Amino acid sequence: MASLCLTVCAAAQDATDGSVSAPPAEQSSSREKAEQQAATPSRNFLGLEADPFDGPIVTDRPDFTEATAVMPRGRVQLESGYTFTANDDDGVRSADHLFPEYLLRVGVVKDVELRFVWLGMSLTESMFGEVNDAGRRVRSIDHQDGATDMSVGTKFHIADADGLMPDLSMIAELGVPTGTDNKTAGDVEPGVKLLWAYALTERLSLAGNLNFAVLMSERGRFVQPAASLTLGYALAEGVGTYVEYFGLYPNDRGTDAAHYANGGFTFLITDDVQLDIRSGVGLNHEADDFFTGVGLSFRF
Repeated sequence: MASLCLTVCAAAQDATDGSVSAPPAEQSSSREKAEQQAATPSRNFLGLEADPFDGPIVTDRPDFTEATAVMPRGRVQLESGYTFTANDDDGVRSADHLFPEYLLRVGVVKDVELRFVWLGMSLTESMFGEVNDAGRRVRSIDHQDGATDMSVGTKFHIADADGLMPDLSMIAELGVPTGTDNKTAGDVEPGVKLLWAYALTERLSLAGNLNFAVLMSERGRFVQPAASLTLGYALAEGVGTYVEYFGLYPNDRGTDAAHYANGGFTFLITDDVQLDIRSGVGLNHEADDFFTGVGLSFRF
């Protein structure tokens, strides 16, 4: 989201900057160079024909909200990261480490990308107190480490922003039970996401998602709507920040909703490399207490 703000802000700045016209001879030379560049097909890192990039990298991380931007045809982007989550639920303390949070995005045709997601390894430690046979209260520690499920999907752009109409895209995805026994859902999990975004000013952007997924849990299959709202701001060239609310309604079958707030920063190392950091908190008892993470993304 913050990287989206950097992109739309840069575009808005380009559109509003004044300039002095070049002499006719220079204009003609510039047109010839532009025509030559247009006639020469762009190539990706494999040497295959691909559409050119339109501005710096735009990622779907670090926030919950997925960006409306779609990878150009023939282009590839790899997003990755690490998240630490901590929770204290009625005396049971848990800590989870999740990495490498891979998201591979491949542009196949104009306005359509394929997506392959593997959040990676989940290393979970739970600590709780119990009374032993001697009547003494002791602390027990349980470890649940394993590989999470993968998912495949597609993102496609629906419409450009026009007046009150936001920029619109959609994601259709399918979770596949490829994880270890202690981490897998055990069945497929289909889902759809409606993505929207507004460029409010040259620096400020507003975006959100409306999601529906059919998930599996120990209590059985259930439908989980989810929503998010993100405000992004371009602090400086190559540096963006955001604040966000997102919620899961419900968090699990037969439970309450989980509400979260988080914020973070994105840093453009180059037009093709982005570093991100984020932290967030749960807003109610059903949500995890705290999470934080970092990420690194590349495009090719």
